[in-house]
Amino acid sequence: MTARGLLTQLNAGRVAIGAALVARPELVTGQWLGKDGRRPAVRVLARGFGARDAALGAGTLDAIRNGRSLKPWVVAGLACDAADLLGTHFGRHDLPGAAAPLMYAIAGGALLVGVANLADSPAAQA
Repeated sequence: MTARGLLTQLNAGRVAIGAALVARPELVTGQWLGKDGRRPAVRVLARGFGARDAALGAGTLDAIRNGRSLKPWVVAGLACDAADLLGTHFGRHDLPGAAAPLMYAIAGGALLVGVANLADSPAAQA
């Protein structure tokens, strides 16, 4: 699979997960944050994260589809994924056992896809 193909899949996932967080945040937050994930205030914050991811994914997919520069979208994704990774790392001791390793894999993988697209894709460098 190419870096562009991985970027497409990653951002389709961002849209899907983002939409799920907006519509039913407790489906994700309970698994990620444990009992705290079911608190109303956490659901409010999760909806904001969901909207962020859905918008980021949709914008990136639109740029891919229409041949526009991917660089601003890829850089924005890198910033968000790095924040997710660092936030999880700093809070890892307060998370359920599998949450931090799962987020390391998801956010770390997303970072690798973003970097690969910056390095290998002429369209991303435009």
